[in-house]
Amino acid sequence: MSDEATVISPEQVFKKVIWRSTLETGGALERSTTWTIGGVAAIVAVLVSNLDSVAKIASLEGIKTSVVLFTLSLLFGALSKQVGMAIIAGVNTLKQTEDLLNSEAGKSLMAEMTIEPRQLVQELAEPFLWPLSTFIRKGGERNLRDYVAGDKRFVKMFCFQIAFNAVHVLFAVAALFAIGLSI
Repeated sequence: MSDEATVISPEQVFKKVIWRSTLETGGALERSTTWTIGGVAAIVAVLVSNLDSVAKIASLEGIKTSVVLFTLSLLFGALSKQVGMAIIAGVNTLKQTEDLLNSEAGKSLMAEMTIEPRQLVQELAEPFLWPLSTFIRKGGERNLRDYVAGDKRFVKMFCFQIAFNAVHVLFAVAALFAIGLSI
């Protein structure tokens, strides 16, 4: 069933409140990932800058393995952070848009629109380069059919953020074990 041209239901409002409060933890995860990325980068810097000293107590294979694992950790940490930043910005955009649309000025603006919502979605996506324009257009069309589609998308992104962060931590721990076991 499509939500297009209907009023948002109480169930949808409830879902938005629950999902958005869950997404608030994504901001804390994004900030903590900054610290873990910094820690991993510091460890790599110490390893590389003191390679001669470290090579005296750890095997070269262990050092190589740990540097590769730390590099993978940094990659997944950066992905987690980027997704977290996108969630924060996206949810803020949703909130600002809803605040505007629920205000008297927003209701007046909507009443004065002369184009159909689908045409507005097309025009909003137009200045963006492909593939972003396609993503924006499809997302806008999805939001016309399902008023909580944007929130669902950010919940899915939050799941990716958690997964990327978990892999980031696992690679960092594996790197520490690799260097520790090579001593």
